[in-house]
Amino acid sequence: MIDAVDRAVAFYEEPPTEDTAVETSWDEVELSAADWDQAFAAPEPGTPHNEARAEIREELLAILVDKHDPDVPTEALRRELSADRELMGMLDRAWPLLDPGDVVGDLWEVPAYLRLCAPWLDEQERRRLRRGGPQAWTAPDLPLLDAARRRLGDAGSERRRRRQDAAVAARRQRMADVVDDLVAGDDSDMLTMSMLRGSDLDAVLVDDAVGDDALRDPLAGPFAHVVVDEAQELTDAQWRMVLARCPSRSLTVVGDRAQARGGFAESWEERLARVGLTAVRAASLTVNYRTPEEVMAAAEPVIRAVLPDANVPTSIRRGGAPVEYRPAAERDAILDAWLAEHDQGTACVLGDPTYPGIDRVRSLSPVEAKGLEFDLVLLAEPAPSGDPVTDAVDRYVAMTRATQRLVILERR
Repeated sequence: MIDAVDRAVAFYEEPPTEDTAVETSWDEVELSAADWDQAFAAPEPGTPHNEARAEIREELLAILVDKHDPDVPTEALRRELSADRELMGMLDRAWPLLDPGDVVGDLWEVPAYLRLCAPWLDEQERRRLRRGGPQAWTAPDLPLLDAARRRLGDAGSERRRRRQDAAVAARRQRMADVVDDLVAGDDSDMLTMSMLRGSDLDAVLVDDAVGDDALRDPLAGPFAHVVVDEAQELTDAQWRMVLARCPSRSLTVVGDRAQARGGFAESWEERLARVGLTAVRAASLTVNYRTPEEVMAAAEPVIRAVLPDANVPTSIRRGGAPVEYRPAAERDAILDAWLAEHDQGTACVLGDPTYPGIDRVRSLSPVEAKGLEFDLVLLAEPAPSGDPVTDAVDRYVAMTRATQRLVILERR
């Protein structure tokens, strides 16, 4: 679907195929289809769509200026052409400024557009991608929006550049007027003020810098090295988001196949090769410092049932408390007793949204608890989702959040 985004943008990059007469105060000239082709070829390959438009516009103006008599004042002609609504309207239709959300949203809303941009999808797949609110974004949309944003670039860059050029031109004119006044009033023998007409000094006095640094996205990259945590959950599209920001391909990838909710049948080497990372050096965690032996003994069979070769590290300590199996109705009594006995530490009720949570006791889903740890974990018995891999991963993750004591709340 990221490839479909590129096709979706390319749909708006077709030059006009008919010749057009452009009339100015000095002449009427013909803007041919070949001229449009030349203008559209002006940007370097890889230039973002919205930023390329400024280069196309400049090339178009240069072509039309060249078609006029050399005696026509260039700047006046360019100003008139830039203000020509019909000409600029043609450019807007042929190469419009685009918004990432509109491009991706149109794929979900317009069946013909999706069919054009993703011809590899069958009819059933296209129907699955339809939605009532095209911009009711979901997490899987994020890589597509990111791809559209990178493909399109900044829609305001042309406007800011033209505003900056106008500001620089105005500063230069003001400086020229000041210099003229100083030179006119200079009655020294060496005419010192005439030095102000030098081009080098002019460059120092007038700052041409566009100054867009403050508008740059600090997360756009490029970065020399990227650390990816919870990497087992990344889709191919999300990997492309990461790699687009790290041209060096230098990454530290941290992940646990046993915690992949969507399943992870490949090795890490195979998984990373699929997204274009082939020079991989893998190291496995063999020692578990967090989870006590009693908890891991109960959790290991849960994940082995769906992922027999899962990397389950060996716990190096015992917690002193066996895993308990208690009726769900005893939840509050267990928590009250624990809080009375411990004036420090944290507990968590996992998988029971009816528990509101209080001070030192959180209420989370297994997904929300990933990466966290608690002294006491009360794990509610979940209803099966229909996906045995997801169910097993969620249960394994939830069980291994406990650093001291794990209680399984059973429905009876």
